[in-house]
Amino acid sequence: MEIPARPSTLSARDGRGGRGFARYTAVVLAPLLPSSRSDSRDLSPRAPLRSWVSDVHVMSAVPSPPAGWTRLPSGTTSLVACWTGGEPVVAAVGPLQRATFKPSGVVPLYARLSFHPGGARPALGVAAHELVDRVVPLDDLWGARARELRHALARAGGDPAAAVRLLEDALCRAVGARADAPARRALLRRAVDVLDASALAPDSDASIPALARRLRVAERTLRALFHEEIGISPKRYARIARIRRAAERLATTSLARLASETGFYDQAHLTAEFRSLLGVTPRAYLAGARPAARPGCGGASARG
Repeated sequence: MEIPARPSTLSARDGRGGRGFARYTAVVLAPLLPSSRSDSRDLSPRAPLRSWVSDVHVMSAVPSPPAGWTRLPSGTTSLVACWTGGEPVVAAVGPLQRATFKPSGVVPLYARLSFHPGGARPALGVAAHELVDRVVPLDDLWGARARELRHALARAGGDPAAAVRLLEDALCRAVGARADAPARRALLRRAVDVLDASALAPDSDASIPALARRLRVAERTLRALFHEEIGISPKRYARIARIRRAAERLATTSLARLASETGFYDQAHLTAEFRSLLGVTPRAYLAGARPAARPGCGGASARG
């Protein structure tokens, strides 16, 4: 399935008959910051969805921090619903290859269902590479079913429990209508587990040839699997996992030690990856510098 031509996450051009596509990209990448003004909950997905959905996050009264939000690079695809006082916005948020920044904004209610590796394609009905660096209105993927979901969410009146129930019901119907490939998903998860672990083990060999040998598959098979099911290459996924781990530890670890313990060749390599994926140096990031704001983009959290 190919998604109809739409502005991507980086575009603010109107794509919805006057409502403005920027509304989607600015709203669905809402902040997820705990505060005294918000009710934030992490939930386990409903049992029938646990093979596809890794976690559910709901937040109401989302605050607007003065510093804005940075969304770090991520290999995850999510289904997001946001309420801004009007009709709910529902969209698929694809993997993000480079950090983005949004200066401000407030969302009264936000729900996010994050997919396991390999879970987005059967749920959304589109190959993951079609979603990379994009925020795609669910209407473009599901058509009338998405419109029915939005209307049902509007009738729920911003009730978080009802919103999650409706989103999970819709995903249950979607995955139930498509053929499953458990062996394919199991292979992908094994590969992702190895790459995620490599970000914690400086001496591990996470090269693509080594990963293919470990999983006993051809390199071409591995690359095709990641392209279809995650949207980015195994190498790009490993880079993102490593830089996210480094960003998490930046405030408590020296750069030299951090580079050594997170699989970088040296401090210069760490700095180069920060510039490439986050748009700033490690020291600048630690001091509060953020990537340049991009038109129509938002942030998913203060640091991730």
